[in-house]
Amino acid sequence: MYLPRNSGRQTWGHVATCFVGNQDPEEEQEARLANLPAWRRDILRKKLEEERKEEERQKQEEIQKAKEQSEKLRTLGYDEAKLAPWQRQVILKKGEIPK
Repeated sequence: MYLPRNSGRQTWGHVATCFVGNQDPEEEQEARLANLPAWRRDILRKKLEEERKEEERQKQEEIQKAKEQSEKLRTLGYDEAKLAPWQRQVILKKGEIPK
């Protein structure tokens, strides 16, 4: 039976691929874009910028929603810190705590 010379041993080639993902995402993105033609690079940059803006908009909406919920609880006279999550959900849906 013939076995390759390396059988049973790992080479160091796999280690280099492990460290590639440790770069800053911005640097990694720029490295990928550097290998593309200029027209393709421009298209991808615009797409990535739109995705970033969309993510930022979603974060802002979540923050605004949390603020509105907190404000509603305060106007109803509840202390947010003393409520369990299920109580908070019920109060926000119905406006009062069940008895």
